[in-house]
Amino acid sequence: MTTTFAASDLTAELHQRDFEQLVICRDPEVGLESVIAVHDTTLGPSLGGVRMRRYPSRAAAVADAMDLAQAMTYKAALAGVPLGGGKSVINADSRVANRDEVLIAHAKYVAALNGRYIPALDMGTSVRDLELIGRHVPVVCAQRGDPSYFTARGVVRSIEVALEACGRSVAGSRVAIQGLGNVGLHVARMLCAAEVEVLAADIDPVRVHDAVDELGVTATDLADILFADADVLAPCAAGGVIDEHAVPRLRASALVGAANNMLTTPALARDLRERGIVHVPDFVANAGGLIAVEAELRDDESGLADRVDAIADTARDMVNRSERNGVDVVSAALSMATEIIEGNRKYRPWFRA
Repeated sequence: MTTTFAASDLTAELHQRDFEQLVICRDPEVGLESVIAVHDTTLGPSLGGVRMRRYPSRAAAVADAMDLAQAMTYKAALAGVPLGGGKSVINADSRVANRDEVLIAHAKYVAALNGRYIPALDMGTSVRDLELIGRHVPVVCAQRGDPSYFTARGVVRSIEVALEACGRSVAGSRVAIQGLGNVGLHVARMLCAAEVEVLAADIDPVRVHDAVDELGVTATDLADILFADADVLAPCAAGGVIDEHAVPRLRASALVGAANNMLTTPALARDLRERGIVHVPDFVANAGGLIAVEAELRDDESGLADRVDAIADTARDMVNRSERNGVDVVSAALSMATEIIEGNRKYRPWFRA
């Protein structure tokens, strides 16, 4: 049975979105089904996390890998790091019994790219997993530790810029955080230290209970957190939480979070602008982790905190460009990133010497 139509659709999408490479991986012996997406290597080898989760379909796994890899291209350009955009996803429950075998099988496919894709931490994988992958891959990142603190630091700096654009001070403001995983909890800690009133929800009630005890956050029902009465809404869990039905119901004045691809479609940025909601796109706000892992690659973490804090300057420039040109912030950010990439286009694609 052939799938000519589906294959031509995928080929057209690769061309339309200017993807360099998409690798579909299978190892029936261990049950591996995974995808490696390399979007653009103009600025350097592609870097992106290894995500491990069970997707509703193979097509959904491919789509997630491609969306995240493309966002990483723009994130790297705006963060000023010499890396391209990549991602890999393993379509399996992270609690699968033969987890190590699946990870090793995926690592061998990554190794075949000879450094064009550098794996890092992501949803469903750990530092220990990256150590295992690193035994089979020429370059791997985030083995020294979880970069979540720096991801959160960049998100908080972006929240500060959004509040500034709303004419609000940080102290005394109210921020609703969806998700208290590694990044979300760091965001909550930093905001509470800055005298922000934090509302928080998570799929795991234990995380919420612990954050209430440790930080004094206000527990909020998970079904209500997106539409809470707050100055800033900060999605810090899975992406795709803001769709066309959610935008009209938002009560926050600003949308800034760590979740990748929090908008189901970039076009929703126009709707946010029409509603007067200040928005810092995730590929700007959550770049702190990328900056940290790039510093690890160079084995030079001097000035790391200052470089992460500079995300605020990028966010401010983007908001100003949006206002000046009368466009939504996603369009403004993509324009800024594209200018950087096109200025270096002669170096594409990247291959290990």
